[in-house]
Amino acid sequence: MSFPLSSFDSDDLTCFDIVRALFGLTDNELEVMVCINHNKPVDVKGITKIIRKDRASIVRSIQRLMDVGAVKKEKVSLERGGYKFLYYTHPIPEFRDRLMELVLRISDRMKTAISGLSEEKCEEMYLNVLEKYNSLKL
Repeated sequence: MSFPLSSFDSDDLTCFDIVRALFGLTDNELEVMVCINHNKPVDVKGITKIIRKDRASIVRSIQRLMDVGAVKKEKVSLERGGYKFLYYTHPIPEFRDRLMELVLRISDRMKTAISGLSEEKCEEMYLNVLEKYNSLKL
């Protein structure tokens, strides 16, 4: 998912826009995340009752959310034997603090990169472009 950072310079910006961009989430993944947050703890069956998508799609979204650290799971034993997984989001204050830290870290790195902009860097980039296209066989 690609987006211009300038799109963040808007009065319509929401925290969900930022979460989506920071973690590269799809709309489906974001929907699953807010569903888990509202219904925590919840299993896959509970999510599919709310978000009427196939189980495999929900499971892929959950896995992606766990990969980026937005969702965690807990294995729960069933009374009749077996087990199931329940999914949780982190507490909102904890998640908010994590997002703030990430935004500040990214902002510092962007400032450092921008401060390195110079005529020499632009010339170097231009030479790289020339090299790339001059090496192509036509």
